[in-house]
Amino acid sequence: MGYRKSKMKDFSDLNDFSSFEKYMLCKYLIGLIDILEINRYEFNMYYEKLIYVLNLDIKTCPKNIQGYDFRDKKEQKFKNDFKNLLIKHINNFSVRKNIFIKKINLISNFYDLSDYEHEYFLYYVLREINPLIERLDHFYSCETKIFPIFGIKVLKLKNWETSQISKQLVAKGIFIKRGIYDEKVFLNSKTMQIMSDNKIKTNKQIKNILLGSNLKSDLKWNDFDYLKKERDISLNILTSAVNNKTKGINILLFGSVGTGKTQFSKLVANKAKIDIYSVSAEIMDKEATRTDRLNDLVSKQTILSKMDNSCILFDEAEDVMNRGFSEFGSASKAYLNTLIEETPVPIIWTTNNIYNVDPAFLRRMTYTIEFEKLSEDVRLNIWKRTLRKNKLKVDNKRLMQLNKNYEISPSLITNAVNTTKLINGSQDDFEMFVENLARVVTKKKNVKKKKEFEMKEYNDDLVNTDLDIKDLTSKIKSCGKLNFSLCLYGEPGTGKSLYARYLANELGLDVILKRASDLMSKYVGETEQNIAEAFAEAKSKKAMLIFDEADSFLQNRNNAVRNWEVSQVNEMLTWMESHEYPFVCTTNLLDTLDEASLRRFTFKIKFDFMTKQQVNNAFEHFFGIKNANVDIKGLTAGDFATVKKKADFLCVNELSELCKMLEDEVKIKKSKSLQNVIGF
Repeated sequence: MGYRKSKMKDFSDLNDFSSFEKYMLCKYLIGLIDILEINRYEFNMYYEKLIYVLNLDIKTCPKNIQGYDFRDKKEQKFKNDFKNLLIKHINNFSVRKNIFIKKINLISNFYDLSDYEHEYFLYYVLREINPLIERLDHFYSCETKIFPIFGIKVLKLKNWETSQISKQLVAKGIFIKRGIYDEKVFLNSKTMQIMSDNKIKTNKQIKNILLGSNLKSDLKWNDFDYLKKERDISLNILTSAVNNKTKGINILLFGSVGTGKTQFSKLVANKAKIDIYSVSAEIMDKEATRTDRLNDLVSKQTILSKMDNSCILFDEAEDVMNRGFSEFGSASKAYLNTLIEETPVPIIWTTNNIYNVDPAFLRRMTYTIEFEKLSEDVRLNIWKRTLRKNKLKVDNKRLMQLNKNYEISPSLITNAVNTTKLINGSQDDFEMFVENLARVVTKKKNVKKKKEFEMKEYNDDLVNTDLDIKDLTSKIKSCGKLNFSLCLYGEPGTGKSLYARYLANELGLDVILKRASDLMSKYVGETEQNIAEAFAEAKSKKAMLIFDEADSFLQNRNNAVRNWEVSQVNEMLTWMESHEYPFVCTTNLLDTLDEASLRRFTFKIKFDFMTKQQVNNAFEHFFGIKNANVDIKGLTAGDFATVKKKADFLCVNELSELCKMLEDEVKIKKSKSLQNVIGF
């Protein structure tokens, strides 16, 4: 066989080798003598240095044996003598008392490994910690040829039997396996963490590393009264599954960030008096990979299957349950499905995005719960209790305003409280920390609530529509029904969004405004999720939902070229059919909207350019000029607002100059429209 360059230290440093490494060299040479007879160069490379380092007393040893034939009787005697001396020298080493071996024995006892499992585990650990063994893997096609070098008992087993032992160690969570059909195994990260930490000496310490702490919720049972039915069902499922030791129980909690999924999981387990342990998101101070997390799940399943009253939390499971999760092919998908179906203890899964979850995963769920954004009342109770628990005083008026302005999760509220206490801060400091955390989480520079809609911003005398919106507003108010939808279409600046806000104000409703930039995402499934969250938020707040630039995500499906272009329209249509509160879409491009979406709008209202009378009314409204008698085509209220701002800066109030500025606005719009037509 060809020689491969060794990864171990240079042989000039052999005097610095530890006894354990010298032991490994002796074992390696014995192996070369036994089964690598043809590779005399390899043997000779170690030979002379090792004799010197180990002080072996072989007076007749040749300086170079590369030219000798091992089948010769003289050389056969040398071979046997040298092998016996190596074995004798090995007996002087206390390798089985080595710190690594002690740790291996500790782990073996913890997992109750058989003798064969123990020896196989020993081999893999030795392979990880000693480069010599790693190098040996290059010379052999299977482990059973390497085991003799180290005196490992599985030498007596056939290859298929060692493969079976490997599978058993994977099932116990000691080894990592990438897929159900992948034969190659590795030591998992937590096993290596235990091996590398000399402070770990007891089963209890190993258990703490592998399981982590039993999780406790910061919330109260009545905090989830708005999910009373789902909460109680989850409790019953969890309690019955644990008491009856039922396999394959999986509960999925899904919804946007900050809705309390993790706290809910812990709270239900705490209520049932069941220990709950979380699959690690970090291992050895590094972010856990998908493989790390799945292996940690297997390890916890193995340990907890032997314990009473326990379950597992797999938080933020997007990396394993998404359609694209199978980074190693269908085998990996089958492996995960097996873990779910055969789990010996209940698993609670949480995810922020269900729209890209593999359907095969969903079919294996015992129960699912959707978490909508917390209502103001629920959040206010959490604010109050967290402040009271931490003895931090915030006056009620300020607290009410914070609760209204910042829709943050219970964990962020707790973080803000803890940071304020850390610096012995004031109420102003607390508010600053809340805003800071909210800004980071939402990734928005300004997360404060927008100013309230002012009636003076809207004047229906300046709006030109194909439907009498004064009459429509009056009838909607008197009807008392809120499950209506409006499609407001027309040129920019004609008052579509302002009218929607005005109508909400007349109905006494808050407004949730979402633009295309708020909803559209480059990640598959996230646009659908954002749409769903917007409707859910409007429902929880009993608010009017306005989608500006709706043509961005309601395009005709007949023109779609990608699957997600269809799925986001489908998501919108589904919500439009079931939404209980006012929903308004504004668009400048009615012709591009999906036909099915148009049929679902209760009213479709066109907003057009101002009439001559409305133009003259606008001069009086914006500039105080009566009887202007101006006839400029293509003007909107938005044009007047723009010119008004410009005129204030330039101190202009002459009719002729104002008309010139308005005409320029019309020219700009026409020029832009022409560019769009010819493809610029």
